[in-house]
Amino acid sequence: MSSLRVDRAEDLSNIRRWSMFAAIMLPYVFYAFVWNTENFLRPYMAQSLGLSKPEVASFYTFQGAGALLGALLIPQLADRWSRRLVFALVSVGIGVGSLGIVFVDSYQTAIIQRFVMGVFLGGVFGCAVSLYIGYFPPTMRGLLAGMVQLTYNGGDALLSWIGRHYDATNWQQVLVIGGVGALTASVIVLIILPRDDRFIPWGEVSVLNPSQNQKLPLAQLFAEGRTSVTLRLALMCGLNFFAFQSFNGWTTTLLREHHQFSPDIIGKLMTVMHIGSMSGALVWGLIGDRFGRRANAAGFVIASVLILIYLNAEPSFVGYALIGFAYGFCFVSMGVWGPYFAELYPPHLRATAASIFNWGRIVSLVGSLLSGAIADAFGLSIAMGMGSLMFFLAALVWLSLPETLKRN
Repeated sequence: MSSLRVDRAEDLSNIRRWSMFAAIMLPYVFYAFVWNTENFLRPYMAQSLGLSKPEVASFYTFQGAGALLGALLIPQLADRWSRRLVFALVSVGIGVGSLGIVFVDSYQTAIIQRFVMGVFLGGVFGCAVSLYIGYFPPTMRGLLAGMVQLTYNGGDALLSWIGRHYDATNWQQVLVIGGVGALTASVIVLIILPRDDRFIPWGEVSVLNPSQNQKLPLAQLFAEGRTSVTLRLALMCGLNFFAFQSFNGWTTTLLREHHQFSPDIIGKLMTVMHIGSMSGALVWGLIGDRFGRRANAAGFVIASVLILIYLNAEPSFVGYALIGFAYGFCFVSMGVWGPYFAELYPPHLRATAASIFNWGRIVSLVGSLLSGAIADAFGLSIAMGMGSLMFFLAALVWLSLPETLKRN
């Protein structure tokens, strides 16, 4: 081992470090693409498989349950074994799970496919955060988080743009496209990213040796007085997921079933919303670097108000596009969560700490089923309006958490 070259992040060229960041973002694009097929394709899956609203809403529950399991297990493997290799394997799992759509022909096979795919989707966030924050100085973390959120919404926008060409007769092809992309991205990760045992992250003095830590990373999140912070982070994430699922999860259904918009118009409206998110990602990243991580809670408050405006506006392409753009711009204020979560814990827990983002699915799993039941019993507007309340509550929890940005 002593004869092997070990690189320090500080010694790498900007081109080298940004190429590594770009390699991490490739699986992230298809993570977003594949994850959001659950809500974008919802009306077409329901029509194709003959499903009720509660049944099609449960796709998120099973996908989220898989993601929760993956978030609990996969980042711990990354922290103790190899963040690079585990991240590549996660991308392979997403690809294979997505391609499994070719075997789906019923509700039962659909929820199995969603669960399996969800396991690997749950490992993406923690692994990606633990890698990229080791390549750059801490003063860039908010900006990097904004770029990650931009990438995520870019993948979602790509889904909207490609998905507008498909309907109930051929929606499966959208997942095939995402699966092939994820498999390709995994190969690039292995080629571009340095091996963990030959790389020293930014600010560290030696290669991290996880075996020196006897407790499981998960257990350490509840040690040394961290329990309260850990639980509040999980609650905040749960409220965020519940809010997103309540509003975003039913948006295409509202536009299709209530307002009779064509698939092309729906795709364009959703693309505009994602463009808003892509724009907001960088702005909120800079705000988080300048004013602190908790300042971004303002985005949730504004998004809460915009949901109510969206649901009560006169249906028109221009109106929905403008409100949707503003909403997309605001709710991505949570993009800073990756570095923020990692900053709240020791460096050797980076992947596991960032994975708390997906723990919130414990709340959202029930929330998805509740949202479907409310939509079925009281209408989509009531179900989608729940998102407004959840975003506001999430903002309150966020403001109760410690600030990690150290100002001069």
